[in-house]
Amino acid sequence: MSHKDLTDAYIKKYPYPRRRLIRHFLQGLLSVASAVLTEYRIEGRENLPKEGPLLIVGNHFHFLDSIGPLRSTNYMMEFINDLEMPNAPPSMRFLPSLWGTLKILQGSPNLESLRAAEAILSQGGVLGIFPEGHVHPAPLGKPLPGAAYLALRSGAPILPISTYSEDNWDLFGTLRKKKRRTRVISRIGKPFGPLGEGSLSKVPMREEVRTAGWEIMSHIAELLPKHARGIYAQPREETFA
Repeated sequence: MSHKDLTDAYIKKYPYPRRRLIRHFLQGLLSVASAVLTEYRIEGRENLPKEGPLLIVGNHFHFLDSIGPLRSTNYMMEFINDLEMPNAPPSMRFLPSLWGTLKILQGSPNLESLRAAEAILSQGGVLGIFPEGHVHPAPLGKPLPGAAYLALRSGAPILPISTYSEDNWDLFGTLRKKKRRTRVISRIGKPFGPLGEGSLSKVPMREEVRTAGWEIMSHIAELLPKHARGIYAQPREETFA
């Protein structure tokens, strides 16, 4: 099967947008819940492109950071997420399936989800991915190759969105101890890229993927508090010198 036939087959299987009714409902529910439970601030809305294709990338210090791109944009967004979700409460693990995310088992290649992601971007879709691939405490760590691979293969512009809670999303603990709602801020950076030619017939070289991954992470880091930037604390031009 040719690359074009393969892409066409996945476009037919994963038309963009999908599951509009349930996603509109969930996004509305999320907006109401975050308004009630948090002091949510959003900066940089002027940087939002009017349309895709668009690859949205962000940090993942807490499992609730994943709501950042949804809370701060109105896109009909697709997501790639970890199949196992070890850091999410069991009571919350049904939500990605309800949304209809593309699932990847960390440490194992999943061509189905990667091909689906490429098909979504080729239709002008918006796809969210967390480059580090898993939840971990601040600061930022090294990325897995997935986000860079998609950026290079699709040629899609990239939009960094950071989400950070100074209270570590301790919704009820903050209310009880500090007598206020949990503070959360999402910062929307300026779009950058494309990082590649957008050729689905070309497999990126390892060094290309590594460089693109650091470029992506550096843009995310610029939107976070300094202590959360980790190895990306210095300017990109110094990092790649």
